[in-house]
Amino acid sequence: MLPVYRDKDTIIHALHPLAAILLLASLLAAVLLLENPLYLAVAGAGLAALVFLAEVSREVRPFLRLGLFLAFLVLIVNPLVNHRGDHVLVYGPRLPVLGRLDVTLEALVYGAVSGFRLMLVVLAFGLAGTALNPDHLLEVLSRISFRSSLSAALAVRLYPSLVLEAREMRDVQAVRGERLHGGGRWERARAQFPFWLALFQGSLDRAANIAESMTARGFGNGKVTRIRRAFRPRDAIFSFLALGTMAVAVISSIGKSDYRYFPALSNPLRGTMIWVPAVMAGSFSILVIVGRCWKRWPWWRSRI
Repeated sequence: MLPVYRDKDTIIHALHPLAAILLLASLLAAVLLLENPLYLAVAGAGLAALVFLAEVSREVRPFLRLGLFLAFLVLIVNPLVNHRGDHVLVYGPRLPVLGRLDVTLEALVYGAVSGFRLMLVVLAFGLAGTALNPDHLLEVLSRISFRSSLSAALAVRLYPSLVLEAREMRDVQAVRGERLHGGGRWERARAQFPFWLALFQGSLDRAANIAESMTARGFGNGKVTRIRRAFRPRDAIFSFLALGTMAVAVISSIGKSDYRYFPALSNPLRGTMIWVPAVMAGSFSILVIVGRCWKRWPWWRSRI
């Protein structure tokens, strides 16, 4: 399945663009500002709940695979370059430039948590790319920078059509019996060169058609017409809870609950402000309840 936006009958897809931006910003703030593994676990559970609420679990699988790969890479590399920590697990060799390659428990845990945070960031952007309407988001951004948003809108709209055209061309070549993956590198390059050349020519033709269409419609000669979208109660609910989650993340990052990895691991339960994960879990739970009621009961949907 292509990792592109598809309109679905969920409350996430029906959100106002500003509410959707606040929701994404709150998730990123919680993941990037919080250090305590307990808080990050709650943020990860909330992100997973929103993914299932938006019904995009299949669409975000490529992002999940990418996030897991990056997390594994950070987990492997960090203990090899970060030698801080009191508890040494493996005494490595001494190298001329890098020094002694000791693997510590603190560096291993820090690498695991950092990889987990990186995976959550990738998943958050995967949720944004598959559940938030790019046209609505770019229409909001066009109020800030019209030309940049126009270029981004054209690129976003052309990408799905380019991918679909590439899939159709590959299917046609497979039906004709052309081998695209066999042989050595030179044979594969020669077999795929006509495919990439036709795809490039098709993209140029499509760009020329869009330019002619915009010119024929008098684009840029008059006042810009904007679509006004009403801010519904559901948007107010999601925005309020998103702002609350963002405020909790900011307050926790500058408060006394700062978690320490070095020189020794802190106890994630000691000094923890219990209201921080409670507020985050409550916010995500309310979002899921509102979304499920919106999906199940038409009378609730008509009121929010």
